[in-house]
Amino acid sequence: MSKNNVPGWIALDGSDVNLKINLQNNHYGFLKNQNALPLAQSEFELACKNYPIVFIAANAEGTLLQSVALLGFNQGQNLFVHDDQSWEPHHYIPAYAKRHPFQLGVDAQQQEPLVFVEQSYPGLNHKEGLAFFEGIEPSAYLSQLLHALRTLQVELEQTQHWIMRLKEKGLLVERSIDLTVGKKTERVGGVWVVDTDKLSSLTDEELAQMYHNGTLGLIEQHRLSLLNLDTLAKRATA
Repeated sequence: MSKNNVPGWIALDGSDVNLKINLQNNHYGFLKNQNALPLAQSEFELACKNYPIVFIAANAEGTLLQSVALLGFNQGQNLFVHDDQSWEPHHYIPAYAKRHPFQLGVDAQQQEPLVFVEQSYPGLNHKEGLAFFEGIEPSAYLSQLLHALRTLQVELEQTQHWIMRLKEKGLLVERSIDLTVGKKTERVGGVWVVDTDKLSSLTDEELAQMYHNGTLGLIEQHRLSLLNLDTLAKRATA
């Protein structure tokens, strides 16, 4: 977002200093049709307990990859968001989902990072809730939001660079995943995973370097997360 008047979004730029928000407990319905969500490296440890973590194309050309938590096998299928817009209890909620209803953009005039809030969010009002401004100055809450959104953006970018380094080293391989539960077969294509054969062929020096920079730990969390594919298939056919 590079404009302050983006359709459907309100720029928290001080033009409405009385705007407040009551965050809703269950507000994940906007993700009901998303079967994968971007995931930063810092989230792997928790996310790997609940979801398969895989790598998919981040652009139309397929030249960039990103890590995602897989939430369903088909487009439009999120198996963790319920009809009441709640997330599956006792499951890690990716930061990409938790940032709702906010987005990070750029102030068109100041060319500085700026927080936007979804205009149709039911908790927006001018009477009660968390204030975005104290007088004409950004509130502590808005400053925290800006910091959190910028941190997430940086972490996602760093994670993407890390994934591309794995790909350049030949450590990722593209696969189609087929799982059968009962009489139904689920397939996900265009998925990249770590190539264990290539990993085992690395030299001790390369493995030691990957251990010390945290890469081996992240790869292990990715590999462990694939055990959740069976659970996801059973959830899809329940």
